[in-house]
Amino acid sequence: MNVEVIVTTLTEAIQAEQFGAKRLELIADMENGGITPSFGTIRNVVEHVSIPVHVMIRPHTHSFHYNEDDVETMLADIGLCRELGVDGIVFGALTQDGAIDERILGEVIKHKGEMTLTYHRAFDASRDLFEAMDVLNEYPEVDILLTSGGANTALEGIETLIALKERAEMTILPGAGITVETLPILQEHLDVAMVHIGNGVRTNGKLDEGKFKPLLG
Repeated sequence: MNVEVIVTTLTEAIQAEQFGAKRLELIADMENGGITPSFGTIRNVVEHVSIPVHVMIRPHTHSFHYNEDDVETMLADIGLCRELGVDGIVFGALTQDGAIDERILGEVIKHKGEMTLTYHRAFDASRDLFEAMDVLNEYPEVDILLTSGGANTALEGIETLIALKERAEMTILPGAGITVETLPILQEHLDVAMVHIGNGVRTNGKLDEGKFKPLLG
């Protein structure tokens, strides 16, 4: 199984690659769900690892609804990521009534260049997951959907994940609460090439090489 690992620093990025991660999601403020990391962090990680780096584009953790100032900030951060040679961005936005914000999504698509686009777990907070899926299916530029199936953990959302995968035009990336113990169950029921893990490879908040080995087989 390939693993995308959440990292927040250059040290963690280097360690995650050494421990066997196949892709990194680079964020700041992991405890509150993640925001865009600093310019310096992005630059240094891209320069020091060889595996793909996907950067969170999120100006705050208040909600997934963004005003014009937020959008301006996100587009500026996307431009910086593009200039720094980032492989992909991780983004999501909802309208005030919980639908996919297609206007902001369109702006992100116009600015992202050749970077991979992952729509993150804002999707899980949408008013109707299957309605949201149908909207995202209209955008071939959305390469990956990071989701727990609307549940607190991917394991709890397994039935919805199966249904979403059957409907999706993009790659489904299961995430949330995945551990050594739950991964085999997900593998048994959900045919995916990669999973997204944060705390599942950490002990007391630090990356733990011993937790990587069982996940990677």
